[in-house]
Amino acid sequence: MSGKRLTREARRERILAAASEVFASAGYDAAGMREVAAAAGISTPVLYDHFPAKAELYAALLESEVDGLLAGWGSLPRSDDPEVLLRSRVAAILAWIESHERGWRMIFAESPSDPVVASVHRAGQARATANLTALFHGIPSLGLTARIPRELADEALADACKSALNAIATWWWRHREVPRDEVVALTVDLLWRGLGTLMKGER
Repeated sequence: MSGKRLTREARRERILAAASEVFASAGYDAAGMREVAAAAGISTPVLYDHFPAKAELYAALLESEVDGLLAGWGSLPRSDDPEVLLRSRVAAILAWIESHERGWRMIFAESPSDPVVASVHRAGQARATANLTALFHGIPSLGLTARIPRELADEALADACKSALNAIATWWWRHREVPRDEVVALTVDLLWRGLGTLMKGER
């Protein structure tokens, strides 16, 4: 007698976990649905019943990783101190990256060519930027010298922070001997030294 039959949702989660391993090992282009099915312990027809195409499977996995990255942001403590806000979010992002290397690579390091996957990838990037943009929206004033609307400035600063975080994360994977707390401090040093005067309204 075999074990308890999995629910459809539980089987879907197993498929996504297996796909994460296969895509991380082989890359999107080289990975095959047959390999994913084998890793998940199911038949290929069952896999196609859940995900009719490889692009849809990868897109679902990418959405799941973005959800995981953003899930903890809503519960982060609020503060009137912009530096505290920045540090808490940098710490949350790097903590997630430390335990989700494959997810980080999918969201930030890969450039999918498949149109379906590329669309989901752009949407995931946009969600990450929107969440960081909200951080800047919460700061009453910025001492900007650029004469552009505040909303556009907030978005540009969010994109810059995202790029800096990604660059430091890439460096960190080559220097894993550096503790995460020190990487957080380094990242905040980089971002805050540049943004601190703007947040204080100084020129």
